[in-house]
Amino acid sequence: MSVASAAATAAHGAGRTSDRLLARPRVVVGSLIGFQLLVTLVYALSVQRNGWVFFQGGDQIWLTTQGWLLGQLELPPTELGYLWSLVLMPIMWVTGPTYVDALPPLIALQVLVLGPVALLCVYDLGCRIGGRLLGYWASLLWVIAPFATIPLFVDRYQERFGEQFLPQALGLTAMSDYPSMVLCLAAAVFVVRSIDASRLTDAVLAGLLLGAAGAMKPPNLLLGVGAALAYLVARRWRVGVVFGLAIVPSLLLLAYWKDKGLGGIPVLSLEETRLAAGSAVGVTIDFDRYFDLNLDHWLKQMDELREFFFSPRVAQWAPIAGLVAVLRVRRWPIAALLAGWLAAFLVVKGFSPRATIESGSFWRLLMPAWPAYLLLFASIPLLVPTLARRLGERLRPPEPRAVTIPWIAVAAALSLAVPATVIAASSPLEGPDLALTQDDGGNFILTSVDASVNLRVEPSAEGTRLTWVDPVRRANVFYRVYRAAGEDVECENTDGHPAQSCYVRGGPIAVTRATEYVDAEPPPGATYRIGVGTNWVDDPAFGDVFAFSRPATAPVG
Repeated sequence: MSVASAAATAAHGAGRTSDRLLARPRVVVGSLIGFQLLVTLVYALSVQRNGWVFFQGGDQIWLTTQGWLLGQLELPPTELGYLWSLVLMPIMWVTGPTYVDALPPLIALQVLVLGPVALLCVYDLGCRIGGRLLGYWASLLWVIAPFATIPLFVDRYQERFGEQFLPQALGLTAMSDYPSMVLCLAAAVFVVRSIDASRLTDAVLAGLLLGAAGAMKPPNLLLGVGAALAYLVARRWRVGVVFGLAIVPSLLLLAYWKDKGLGGIPVLSLEETRLAAGSAVGVTIDFDRYFDLNLDHWLKQMDELREFFFSPRVAQWAPIAGLVAVLRVRRWPIAALLAGWLAAFLVVKGFSPRATIESGSFWRLLMPAWPAYLLLFASIPLLVPTLARRLGERLRPPEPRAVTIPWIAVAAALSLAVPATVIAASSPLEGPDLALTQDDGGNFILTSVDASVNLRVEPSAEGTRLTWVDPVRRANVFYRVYRAAGEDVECENTDGHPAQSCYVRGGPIAVTRATEYVDAEPPPGATYRIGVGTNWVDDPAFGDVFAFSRPATAPVG
């Protein structure tokens, strides 16, 4: 058999195989979902962890404390978005006020529910670009790319990427980054569907989903840059306007949330202007608070990418090649969406000094744009000469189903009606009984006061003996003993609106794994408090306190 005939036979066989796969999308996608769950489980069991605690990015304590407080109809200082905490709220009714105890159901929710949703969204967007075959390919990349990327870094960086970033990218933490990414993906799906079919219901759902993503983390609204470009390129003016209007209620609710908890909207600042006839107060937009475009910092990060990654040119040029491929198959609006989506996050987040490759924060802050990068990367095979022509009708995307009004009603209820009701019914937090703010070197963390940590202080021959009872946790924990001469908290003076912040003023005097401690030289009238801490490596020298006991005062005399 000649080489030409062998190649023709192989191509014919590949065509028959692809046609069989195209005829069974449920089997293929279902198998990919099962494979995703399997590799996530294998990773979770093999990576370093402490019980249910994987490496966390830092906001998990604030977010879960906020969710627990909202469950008590108490409104904390509203520094972060509200939606993820509202999702946590019913979980924490059952598990209690700490993120460590909430992790089992929380991880199950993300891995078993949000994980398959994300894969289905990647599949759908892949189908819109190059038919079901590209949808399968993009979905397979979505599953394997996080793990296949690890060996592409130098040895000394693989732990940082594989053990410190991937748990957040796979939904194994209490952070809001993973659900934010899934919401952005879902919004992008319905943006594309609304353009392809020019359906207003799809545009409404896309706007509600993007508004919900902004309510979870306001920077997620950067996806709107790509969506606006897509509507502009497609000339779907009416559908684009409906999409924009559907976002507005979430923005208003977010502003209400910020104002009720902080007494103002952080992005807006009041500036007093002196005039000849008196004074006036004007509103200015504080862009510097959220947009710190530092070109020197970006160039430094590209140097770090060169230091840690096997080929920075591949990483930098892959999305550009993918964009050319999407344009080549004439998916102009999708190309605009993916390019605008990725570029907006790169400029706003990648140029920010908060995003550093060396620390790993670069990957987490750009996580909501990771699907855009992957879809562009997955599209590169469309650049192969004559491939698009040979695929022919296989590139045609399946006809999407129309979104029905009941689904829009459900989305509006979950993203608007329920949050608005909870926020309106909640009273601004007063006093230190339910939560305290710890100042960890300028990093302020809202932390719950866990009544189940029962502290007793009594005199003994050695000094003052502290004993406490702590319930069984979902990870190994340690205890920090805090002591203050007199009152151990300081609350900001407010009139009850906005929410009050009460800061821990006692200092740690000991770290122990035991549930007792003797203070050999107690000051008169000392106030004690126990902080419960943990971390992914089970090292008492690191990790934040995730719960405080109620205070106890040493007896006098």
